[in-house]
Amino acid sequence: MHNQLKKCTLLIIGCILTLGLSAQINLSPNKAKDLLKDKKNDKPVTEKPTEKPSANTSKPPSQTEKPASGTEAPVTPGTRKSPEEKKEAAQTNRTRTPRSEGVVNSDVDLDFSSAAFAPSIVWASLLSEGSWYFNITTGDLKLPSLTAAFLPQKTTSGEPVSYRSYDNPTPILRMDVVDISTNTVLGALHYASKDESLPFYELEMMAGSGYKHSVKVTEGNYELRFYAGNKQFYTFPFKVEKKTNADPYSSVKDFYFLHGPWEQWGRVEFGPDGHFIFNFYLNHETTTIPNSARWDVNKPYKYLVKLYRDGKMVAVHRLQHVENQFDEGDIQLTNGVWKRFDATLHQYPPAAKGQGAGTRPFFLKENMKDGTYKVEVWLKDQAGQEITHQYSFTVKGGAIAPDPKADRAQNNDPLQFLEQGPGRFYVRKQ
Repeated sequence: MHNQLKKCTLLIIGCILTLGLSAQINLSPNKAKDLLKDKKNDKPVTEKPTEKPSANTSKPPSQTEKPASGTEAPVTPGTRKSPEEKKEAAQTNRTRTPRSEGVVNSDVDLDFSSAAFAPSIVWASLLSEGSWYFNITTGDLKLPSLTAAFLPQKTTSGEPVSYRSYDNPTPILRMDVVDISTNTVLGALHYASKDESLPFYELEMMAGSGYKHSVKVTEGNYELRFYAGNKQFYTFPFKVEKKTNADPYSSVKDFYFLHGPWEQWGRVEFGPDGHFIFNFYLNHETTTIPNSARWDVNKPYKYLVKLYRDGKMVAVHRLQHVENQFDEGDIQLTNGVWKRFDATLHQYPPAAKGQGAGTRPFFLKENMKDGTYKVEVWLKDQAGQEITHQYSFTVKGGAIAPDPKADRAQNNDPLQFLEQGPGRFYVRKQ
């Protein structure tokens, strides 16, 4: 009896203690079970030792990476690149390609005998200010558009040639800008073309990523060297002269001015009705400019063009309406830009009496009798300073005799043949 009473007493005390502990920590039976479960699964974190590469170079399929176009070695343990590093490496590989460096050399072997004549660049485009961009304060140069003649029409294997950009993975036409003092290629511009009016091709400079947009030239002597396929076919020499403004307040110190065939040649052509038209090239050079963005300032001139045959004046470009006196024209020369000017000439002397008095008939191609001709271009600036340029040529059999440089029978350097094109005649300045 005593023992049974003792056991009941102990049981009651245990229940009381259990209920008090449960109320103190407010722990439900389910939470108690979860806590016990998490306690059993909570094991200490241990670092695995770094695994050394096995002597066996073979890898499980999960660790094998394919090289990118044969340019990367297989990845070994410890050299795997992060996504950022892979992107940077891909960009580096792209910049190493020839196109991104602006030097794309075509390996196409062209048959230069597949055209009627050796290819050349037409001077009407080479001497056109519309074909040239040159910044005289930075030396940046480019020729966005040109005209070529007699490009090869076949490869040496007999395949037809297309000069369109989308027909060739590498442009077939290229122009190198070369410093001839060191024979260094400073840069290359690339061209595509459509054969719209054979034998002439309109060349357009390739633009966009991977192609140079311009080449920098400063003081020195240079050549433009043109290539078709893997062979050079034309050369155009020019010079850059440096002039410095000593004014400490000048916005630009150094200026670079082009010199070349523009100042050595004029051009005769005939209009649709046979009108005699004389073309001449002039520029202006000054280091005094408003600011670096306005270096191409203009300077006004009065001008007059006269034509002589065997020492006698036979035509003039402007005559007054009254009394048929000479009438000076106005032109604007642009700093650092070689511009082409043209003048349509009238017969001289005009009819002064009788029928036709006061008329000013044009000087026509049919009026060009055989003889030695001279063109005078007279200029006067606002300060009254005058200068006269003279050009000469010969007419035989009613046609202008081509300069030896423009005559394929006489020209000894096909790389510098003067391609006039039909109906144009380049004449030398004296």
